[in-house]
Amino acid sequence: KSFNTCIGIDDIDNKTQKKNDLYSCFDKFSETEQLDEDNEWYCKKCKKHQKAYKRLQLYYLPKLLIIHLKRFTNSGNRYYGWSKNNSYVDFPIENLDLSKYVTGPDKDTSVYDLYAVSQHYGGVGGGHYTAVAKNSGRWYSFNDSSVSNTGESDIKSSAAYVLFYRRKTD
Repeated sequence: KSFNTCIGIDDIDNKTQKKNDLYSCFDKFSETEQLDEDNEWYCKKCKKHQKAYKRLQLYYLPKLLIIHLKRFTNSGNRYYGWSKNNSYVDFPIENLDLSKYVTGPDKDTSVYDLYAVSQHYGGVGGGHYTAVAKNSGRWYSFNDSSVSNTGESDIKSSAAYVLFYRRKTD
């Protein structure tokens, strides 16, 4: 299961104020789910095939954390098989705290700061990649051969595609 389990733009309910943020992606990623009939396992105790449950959890966390927001999905349409999800996913620039999702010994070293974002503009058949990255405490925008200073307000957008985080304790 991948991080495309974020709340889709069509699922956002303004009445309940569901947030489409990175934490909701991790919540969805770590939910317990029941597998279907095609994934039953054989129980030696009751001698029957059973529907199993699975839950993905994080045990160790790396020094550098790369989060890919799966923007391209196979829609199943014969002629237009792929589509792009342009939903805005909010993410923290500082203090991404994953302690809630870690089950191993890294619970105390689970806070990250963002240092770069790869962005994709356009659709499936064509598009353009840019990046923003932090160097020596300042943010820069990279667009082909152009590099310019930028502010934190230009980092977050629905074009965010890959997020690069560095653990704060390192």
